[in-house]
Amino acid sequence: MDLGSERGGRRVDRSAAAVGQARREVVAWFAERTDDPRFVRFGPQLRVLDVVLGRMLAALDGRLRELGPELGRTYDDCRAVETMLTVVRRTFAWYRDRYDQRVDPRLGPVLLAADELVRSCWTQPFVALRRTPPQGPLAYVDPRFNAFALTRAAVPVELRPPARTDAVDGAVHALLRELPVATIALPEWVTREAWWLAVAAHETGHLVAREIDALDLDGSGSGRGLADVTRSVLAETVHAADDGRPDLAEQWSSWHGELFADAFSAVMIADAAAWAVDELEHGGPDRLAALSAPGYPYPPPLVRRALLGELARRVRGADPTQAAAAAGGVAEAEAWLGTDAGTAELRRHLAVVPAVADALLALPLGGQRLLDLGAVDQAWYSPHGRVDGWSSALRRDPVPITPSALRGRPAARLAVQAGVAAQLTASPGDLAGLHGRLVTVMRAAGPEGTLAPPPVPAGDLADLATRLTTRLLGGTLTAGPDREREGR
Repeated sequence: MDLGSERGGRRVDRSAAAVGQARREVVAWFAERTDDPRFVRFGPQLRVLDVVLGRMLAALDGRLRELGPELGRTYDDCRAVETMLTVVRRTFAWYRDRYDQRVDPRLGPVLLAADELVRSCWTQPFVALRRTPPQGPLAYVDPRFNAFALTRAAVPVELRPPARTDAVDGAVHALLRELPVATIALPEWVTREAWWLAVAAHETGHLVAREIDALDLDGSGSGRGLADVTRSVLAETVHAADDGRPDLAEQWSSWHGELFADAFSAVMIADAAAWAVDELEHGGPDRLAALSAPGYPYPPPLVRRALLGELARRVRGADPTQAAAAAGGVAEAEAWLGTDAGTAELRRHLAVVPAVADALLALPLGGQRLLDLGAVDQAWYSPHGRVDGWSSALRRDPVPITPSALRGRPAARLAVQAGVAAQLTASPGDLAGLHGRLVTVMRAAGPEGTLAPPPVPAGDLADLATRLTTRLLGGTLTAGPDREREGR
């Protein structure tokens, strides 16, 4: 058995080669992406990842150079470095795979369209609140789910170990919690039906809610965040609309997270949000007439569909007493129920829906209402307005929408609404062409710029990299409790 220094040196060389290979891969990837126009919206995010991961890999290389001559200790130290290298590699791979969907010929075009919709939905509320938008989310396609969002503090499902015994998994979790990049997973079928990008508005709503929840919007310092306000408003509204009975109010307040995201999506994309929920919740009579189980985060399907119809109509500025059935609101739901005596509880829920719709849109946010955050121009929804006109334009090739019309902040939101409207009347043979034209229009939408300003101030980026590297080398990157994902 060789117990000499040559063996130890070869062991160090093996570890150093692994670190060197990782450094070359990471440096090459960031160099390729930095100047790629498909990644221009993510420049600030990529800068953070580049600095943090680069600092970690350099530190691992330095650790190997410092190893002493004791052979057994050398092997132990090399194993420790390789474990830390696995943490860095897995973290890099998780982000790289999602960013790189944009260079995939099938996924890339629709994700570039999604980036513009997410940017429009993300930036607008903070502009309305006169706040600097935090770093926006990264959208990607995940064939396993309909759609969901992960906050900047959440841990991806595929990186969660089954029993929290894997030190590498725990370290990856902790590192992902620290890196300020939220994500939105989109269903695979957006690659064929781009109007399904509408679900991104709901998921963006969850992430906006998390950010707003942390803001002291009224300047009171009370610590009463958006979640508390929404719960309270829902409880009070339903209690009053249901003749003071407490049970219904408790149920509605427990749905506050999904109801805010639904209302947010209605503010952002109006009827397109209602259409998406209608499609996702549709089913047979047993499903539609079912009540929500205790702890379930959504209202009953029929009630949720009715609420989105009422919200969309109010956002458009339509008279809530007219054309209710055509818009898919409460009247349509009640007509579907008929006179079945077994639906009394559903009818109680439906009876409070108009009041809930009004209350959600009037949620107080920094001296404004939720409805105000969308900067909605109700002329968009008039006959021959922007949505109607763009819907007609999407049926033509080339699409007669001028570049200047696409440069406004709401352009991607208007385009997806137009796409939803157009596909409702398109023949099956026209859907593929409509998909392609909608992707092209949405990719060109929005003003110049990035998804948001840098997620970490320039002066703090070096501190973040140093802090995370120190924790990595000290073995203190451990995962805390998981933050629940938000989803449709």
